[in-house]
This record gives sequence, C-alpha cells and structure tokens, in this order.
Amino acid sequence: MANKSTWIFIIACWVSLLLTACKDDVLSAGSSALQGDDADGVVVRSDTIHDVISTSVRALPVYTSPDSCMLGEWQSDRFGTLKADLLTQFACPEGWVYPDSSELDSVCLYIYYRSWHGDGNAPLGIDAYYLDGEPLCYDSLYDSETDINRFSTRTRSVLTKSQVVAPAQPTDSIYSTVYKQYLPVVRLRLSDAEAQQLFAIRDFSSQEAFNRQFPGLYLTTGYGSSSAMYILTLCLTIHYHFTYALGNGEYRTVSDNKVLYSNAEVKRLSHYTYADRTTVLDKLKQDTAYHYILSPANIYTQLAIPTANILSRIHDGVKDRTAYVNLAQLKIDVLNGGTTASTATAAPAKEMLLVKVDAYDRIFKQQTMPTDTTALLATLTSEFNEQTEAYEYAYTFDISTLFTQLLREEQTDTLHMLLIPVDAEYTTSSSATFLSSVRPKQSVSATRIRSSVNTDSPMDIEVVYCGFNTRKIGSNNN
Repeated sequence: MANKSTWIFIIACWVSLLLTACKDDVLSAGSSALQGDDADGVVVRSDTIHDVISTSVRALPVYTSPDSCMLGEWQSDRFGTLKADLLTQFACPEGWVYPDSSELDSVCLYIYYRSWHGDGNAPLGIDAYYLDGEPLCYDSLYDSETDINRFSTRTRSVLTKSQVVAPAQPTDSIYSTVYKQYLPVVRLRLSDAEAQQLFAIRDFSSQEAFNRQFPGLYLTTGYGSSSAMYILTLCLTIHYHFTYALGNGEYRTVSDNKVLYSNAEVKRLSHYTYADRTTVLDKLKQDTAYHYILSPANIYTQLAIPTANILSRIHDGVKDRTAYVNLAQLKIDVLNGGTTASTATAAPAKEMLLVKVDAYDRIFKQQTMPTDTTALLATLTSEFNEQTEAYEYAYTFDISTLFTQLLREEQTDTLHMLLIPVDAEYTTSSSATFLSSVRPKQSVSATRIRSSVNTDSPMDIEVVYCGFNTRKIGSNNN
C-alpha cells in the first residue's frame, strides 16, 4: 500500500496539471488558495511579474527567402516609407542549343505576383539593371540590408526606359498549378541591344559558365510610392524563330522561345530600405503606452525580463524545495487585431515569434528550429468580451520551460527577448502536424500592442510554480 508521502506527491502532480489546464481560473483567483504547505512536502504558488520592460527597437536585418520577395514602394504617414527591390540570377538551361538559322524576335521579362500592398491602381515605374559588379554567390548568405552598390552600378539599364505599370492592371495572367490560382503578370520588353547580347550567348555548359556571361538583374522602382507587389517568380523569355527546309525547295518558319527562370537553383536577394526609419522610431517611442511591430524587417519590440527577481521570488516561495515552473504566461494584447490590410493601413501579423536576442542568428541565419528554451511561436487569437461586447486579440506565450531551465542554471542576468513577426510552415504526416520552418515575415504588417507601462492592461507574466521536498516525499512514513 502506498505510504502517506507518496500519495501527497501524486496529489501534488495532479494539482500542477490542473493548474496548467485551468490556468485562466487560477490566475484570476489569485494566490490565496495556494499558500498551504502540504505535509511540509509540496507547495504550490502563483505570482504576477510586473517588472517586464518593453521598448521599440530597430529590426535586425533578415535573411530573405528566395521564394518570396517584394518590388515597389509604399508610404505611410505613421510608419514611413518602405522601398523594396531585388537582385536575381537566372537558371542556365544546361545543354541547350539553338536551332540552326535562329533569329531573335524579342526578349521579355515576365514578373508574376500573387497580390500587392497599397493602391493597386497607382502607377509604379519599374527599372531593370545589369549586374555589373561583384557576382552573386549562391552559397553566400546575404541579408536584407546588403549594399546594392556591390553588385550593380545602375548605369546599364536593360530596358529602353522605366516601364510604368499598375499592379491591379496586369499585362496578362496565367493559371498556376502550384498555387491553384491565376497569377497576374507584368511583361517588360528588353531593349534591342540588351536582347541581342543575351541571345548571343551560346555557352550553356554549366550555371557557372552562364553566370559569367549573364550575371543577372537588379530590379527596382524609380516612380510611384503607393504600392508594392508580392512577387512569386520571374523569368526572361527569349522569343526567336528559325527556318528549315521541307524539300523540293520549300521552307518552313517556326516561332519558338526559351525561358530563363529565376528559381531556387539560383541566387535571389530581397532588399528593403527605410530612409526615414530613425525618425519614425523616435516618434513611435513617444507614446510609451503602445508599441508597433512592423515588417518586413522594420521595427520590433524588445522585452527585458528581470530573471534575477523572478528566480529570487520563486526560491523564496518554495523555500528549500526543488522548484518547477508549471506555467509562465506572457500575454501580448493586440489593439488592431481585427484590422485587414488596405490602402492606408497594414494588418497585424498572424504569427509572432518570441525569441532570445542571443538566439536570433542561430534560428534565422543558421536556420535551426526554435525550441522551448530559445524561442516560442504564437498565433493571433481572439476572444469575445461580453462586458465590452467586442473581440479582444492577443498572442499568448508559455515560457515555463525556459524559466525552469533558468532555475537549474541559476541564471541571474536580465533575459532579453524580441517579438518578431514571422511566417511559419507546417508539415503533416499520417500521425501528426509539426512545425517545419519559421522565417521573418516578408510582407507588410503592422501590429499594435500594449506596452509594459500601459495603464489599461500592462504587459506582465503570470507564473504558477511548485516546490517538492524530495526527502519528505521519499520517506516511508505510513
């Protein structure tokens, strides 16, 4: 038969589970019901940490994904001006040989995009320049603030002039079997001189050989500040014709084309510029009750969590027992949760990552998966408040595993963490769905949150923890 201390241990475990499962009830009830020392073996406590310090900071450069980029410029009175452009190589059609007697008709640059941000009917002037500087290296990792002047002097345009387009008025559209939708496309014709130089390339033996002959293009905008396109892919299409003999003195002329793709086989780099970011950041900091988290790679919110104070309070609460953190809930209230993207505004991010500052490069540069002790992912959720008759939006993070690790390591330094808007991808197997990748968000978003000094509902951490006296629990008192 189990002894008295063993039963106490089992009951304490159930209490911990119930506290975690019913965290909202426990956190609202306060700690008065949790102050008893069960047979001097187990104690359970709750606490609220009000000493979190939040501040708006300049975003760190992001390492962009080759399958998503932006092109254009978008200006906001509140958030300043975002200018997005890109550099790209084109895949070599290895082994390709033009038919005899081939003659060039034209070369067109096709830009396929899924949507845009801003005013889709506003004109946007697109320029394309030859990469005449340092070659892009496929194995190198470039961030979103890489100096464009390293790769292009912007003196050799491949277009006759800046091509003015409107995202909502595409040249054409094409159905994508990958995305299961029609994708709008803008077609830009290269100048005759640049088209002839591209058509003159005959060495398609390898990607390296092709890159030496045609290093790639830099796409930017020189006109318009009201819209930016979300580009999925782009390609150069060489339109040509050739003639062959049918016999009996007859000939046939055939029109054909060869497509050079910008895809995952080559290097593609997104580049973001915020000329007035310092001014915008200084202005946003004046309102200490709220913070804005802006993407792509613009402004983040940094948290300073007083680790030493938290650990001291937990140790005092459990006395000489071994401490475990059952729940550490950080709730980030979102004020514009119901906002949808429009011409003048930007919607909040659907997913937010809370990441340790010293783990940023490890997760985003080295592309390691986040763990409970380095970063936590939260999805924007909503809950209807019957008193206000309105929905309330929030990101909720449980950092209990991280706190337990800090207890074991006796970490006394302040813990610095960043709130970063991200796009997460999941993989589904026959038995489960699991996180497969997390990348900084590369589309426009603006998330407004309550700060740690907000008078209505300040940012804080609700903690439930317990302490076990292993000597008491392991005794054989019947």
